[in-house]
Amino acid sequence: MIILFTIGGCSKIKDATTISLSTHLQTSIPVTVTAVGIKSYNIIAVGNAITFTKSQDLTLASNVDLAPYLEKIKAINLNSLIVTISGLAANQTINSVTLNVAGVGDIFTQTNISSASNSFTPTIASGILDQVAAKLTSDRKITLTVSGNASGIMSFTVGLNIDTSVVVYTIS
Repeated sequence: MIILFTIGGCSKIKDATTISLSTHLQTSIPVTVTAVGIKSYNIIAVGNAITFTKSQDLTLASNVDLAPYLEKIKAINLNSLIVTISGLAANQTINSVTLNVAGVGDIFTQTNISSASNSFTPTIASGILDQVAAKLTSDRKITLTVSGNASGIMSFTVGLNIDTSVVVYTIS
């Protein structure tokens, strides 16, 4: 009986020795929209949008605040997401962009992004950020895919800034 109490006591001590860290998980996803396989007269004459897709991993190890605690993470909470599209010229428009997290699904879709309206807080369905946080907690990384269509050939960067709080154990 004393052994069970000691083991149970250690578990309670471990839970009592946690701290919460506030940080921002950030990544920049460079996207190049090209017209490979599309004849230029089809783009100009018909006004066809050009599709794009780009994937990139976001790892907890790349965050300097979290790197020392990777093996001690108890829980992750994703509080909010701000998206900033940089590199658009005045006459360029991203008609639609969707962010997908592998294993979770589509996080949001935003339309009509221009150089004048390039930063936004997307509307995200309830519980989706919790699913992404659970994946980050278990895998220590997520694979992000941005896809959509644009008004023409262009290059831009999709910047993601996720306000995050992480609960970590202070003892092993």
